[in-house]
Amino acid sequence: MACAAVVSVKQKLEHLLSPSQSGIILPISELESICEDISHWQSFLEAISSSQSNDRAHALQTQIKDLAHELEDLMESYISDWFISGSDSYGDVSLTFRFFQEIVQIKPKINSLTKRLKAHTGGHQPSSSRATRFDFGERMMKMVGLEDELEEIKNRALGGPDELSVIPIVGMAGIGKTTHAKEVYYDPTVLDHFELRLFLTVGPEYEIKKLLLLALDQLGFGIDEMSGKMEAELGRNLLRCLSGRRYLVVLDDIWNTQVWYKLERFFPDNRKGSRIIMTTRLVDVARCAGTCTRVPFLNDDESWNLLRKTVFTSDQESSLCDYQLEKIGRKIAKKCEGLPLAIIEVGKILRETERKVESWKEISEREDPLVITIDDDTPISKTLSLSYKMLPQRLKSCFLYMGVFPKDYEIRTSKLSNLWVSEGFIEQQLLLSSSQRLERKAKEYLDDLVLRNLVMVCKESSSGCGIKSCRIHFVFRNICISEARNQNLFHVIKKYPESFPDRPRGLCFHNNTVLGFKQVHNSLMKSVPTERSLLCFGPQHQHPLRVYLHFPSLRVLDAVTIRFYKFPHQVVELVELRYLAITYDGEIPASISALCYLEVLIVRRHHESLKYSEAPVYLPMEIWKLRKLRHLQCMGYDLPDPSKEDGFDGSVTLENLSTLSGVSAHSCNRSVLERIPNLMKLGIQVESPDDMIDISNLFRDFKLLKHLKSFKCVVVNPGIGSQVASIAPYFPTNLRKITLSGCEFSWCDMTYIGSNPNLEVLKLRRCAFQGPEWATNEYEFRDLKFLLLEDLDIEHWITNPRHFPDLRHLIIRHCYKLRKIPLRKECYSELIMIEVDDCSPPVMISAQHIQEQQKQRYRIRNNSLELQIHYSWDDKRLKP
Repeated sequence: MACAAVVSVKQKLEHLLSPSQSGIILPISELESICEDISHWQSFLEAISSSQSNDRAHALQTQIKDLAHELEDLMESYISDWFISGSDSYGDVSLTFRFFQEIVQIKPKINSLTKRLKAHTGGHQPSSSRATRFDFGERMMKMVGLEDELEEIKNRALGGPDELSVIPIVGMAGIGKTTHAKEVYYDPTVLDHFELRLFLTVGPEYEIKKLLLLALDQLGFGIDEMSGKMEAELGRNLLRCLSGRRYLVVLDDIWNTQVWYKLERFFPDNRKGSRIIMTTRLVDVARCAGTCTRVPFLNDDESWNLLRKTVFTSDQESSLCDYQLEKIGRKIAKKCEGLPLAIIEVGKILRETERKVESWKEISEREDPLVITIDDDTPISKTLSLSYKMLPQRLKSCFLYMGVFPKDYEIRTSKLSNLWVSEGFIEQQLLLSSSQRLERKAKEYLDDLVLRNLVMVCKESSSGCGIKSCRIHFVFRNICISEARNQNLFHVIKKYPESFPDRPRGLCFHNNTVLGFKQVHNSLMKSVPTERSLLCFGPQHQHPLRVYLHFPSLRVLDAVTIRFYKFPHQVVELVELRYLAITYDGEIPASISALCYLEVLIVRRHHESLKYSEAPVYLPMEIWKLRKLRHLQCMGYDLPDPSKEDGFDGSVTLENLSTLSGVSAHSCNRSVLERIPNLMKLGIQVESPDDMIDISNLFRDFKLLKHLKSFKCVVVNPGIGSQVASIAPYFPTNLRKITLSGCEFSWCDMTYIGSNPNLEVLKLRRCAFQGPEWATNEYEFRDLKFLLLEDLDIEHWITNPRHFPDLRHLIIRHCYKLRKIPLRKECYSELIMIEVDDCSPPVMISAQHIQEQQKQRYRIRNNSLELQIHYSWDDKRLKP
């Protein structure tokens, strides 16, 4: 991936040239010159990112990628050898001389490539080829699911105000946007309603003049007589034709806002009820024009109906589909994940397959019913690949990286952001120097991919203003895997024997057992110089497994699904490592301080519950030397206090640390908190009565954490929580999210939490508070958006109309004694969802009452407030 390679090598160069690397002997002038060349490379990539590049541009991108990789390999090899040899050894002289020679040898190639890029950019014109439009069985898609969305579009087209309005239809590639537009366009009622109709296919590479000529041609003007006219005159002719008439225009397949802004001036507002329907894959483009209609995925029944109609094209043929075929067919349809385009393509395959159980079963047992790669010369591949090809360069590597995760894997945003940053996909500009800004930038990239309908949101954050987890559709996952292999970004290994890549830069194993094969071990040894990432995403592997880790340039090692019985000491030799995630029960060696670039450290323990008699297990004091550390998640370990170590630098701090979780309260004394001043997220576990004393101290010292946004405290064994009598009024007002479990606090202490003006999310689990009554006070929970009450002994919950004015989500689980939900009418306006799980019948009935009250009070549609009621006993009278 050219852009990722350039960003990575540029970061490496800038880091080498920074004052912090003054101890390493470097050819400064040559490296500064190379840095300027790389800036030109970056400009070239951005210049061609807005259009589909031609063959020459594609070849230049490949040369950029290869040369960037070669340069980065040289630098990382030199840095690794420098640290291993020791900075004062005689061997450094020959080491440095060799590096200088290598830079001199590669410099002419860099200069030559830069000249070619400048020449190409000067004369570069986007390809004039039109976007591939794929008719994927639109008539078969007709009337199969999505009737509600189609009816909504028709109603907006035929009804509403007299003013000209735009109806944007948005959704993923292949979901049926064009089909919806054509259904409305050719609807008999629509034909009678509008005097004039135009259907214009725009595509990613449009010309306004050609679009105007196409419109005039549909209005009866001759193309030959109009083609010689200027764009402005063509626009005036179109404007005159539409003036005073009620018209419908479909602008199909729009890729940017500029085309809309350029065309809208030619569509007059006659106040006659004219309408413009716009289809696009991009949410931002749709939003610029009006209120969007989003086309959803088909449900399981709709998917099967579409598949059946594709395979059996007549009622007579449908009679051949017996129960066994339908059972297997439904399984195949479900694997298409609700995408009509994929369902129809699979249906075509089944139509050519013997209608026997064995034949269909073979297809149903495949991981994916359809394999689409970016190299396929098929309409469906071109349609889907276009979404990737039209991405800006900065997003391409991030999107391809989504393919490393197994099928149906729910990807946590925090994990994805950490991996993107550690891989070097997020450019570390001066304005993005802090770890918090880097992570924020990564989340902006993810939001962008979601808005382009390339990534699907699985769960939103509790506050409703972010993404908690996501995934990609299987059709895009196949494209990611194939293109990442082409670009040598990463290779997915699922089984053995499987073609092992030559000199890979990233390997992802979906079957950890493969790592134990001798042949794979030998292949890994051959990839030593180039390996940058090793990801193990197979099922949890509990037995000892020999993993080859001698990769001096490795940046990312995610092996949390493999249990290490001994600490893998090869890890401490990986001086380039940014991301380390393993499962290991023992002590972490002091030599981990050699990982001076480490940003993310995740250590999970196989046995997470410790006995009370066991003393705290501390991370080595040398952990404080990892100055770049920004995410530390070590279940069952604690941060040591540097002030208690003789001879250790007592002034050390971890300025970049933003997340600390899995530790006990021993890690949270005043001395430690002072050394992590920029912490944003803190999660602690309480496993012994002594920890509760430390919790009290933590509450008093909370004020030291001025940037803390999220706090989680879990008492593993409720019953010891009574050691703390009160929360005490020390909760910082900057907290936005609080999660408590097993703490057994008194409800009267809730006022210290409720008075926080910034609190948006509150989760109370498993005896977090005890007592029969919770009475909220005046002006509490003014900004709370999410409230979870789970496994509490509360009986009475008392509020007044001014409490919880902004509450969006309310979840009550296993609160068997609670008698009702006390929210008043004034609290209903913002409610989006109420979930009640295994509570008393009066609580369920009061939830239904709230839903009815909201409908009556605000006169909004029935599904405005989602109500979910679950219970483990059988009482049909309680069903909503």
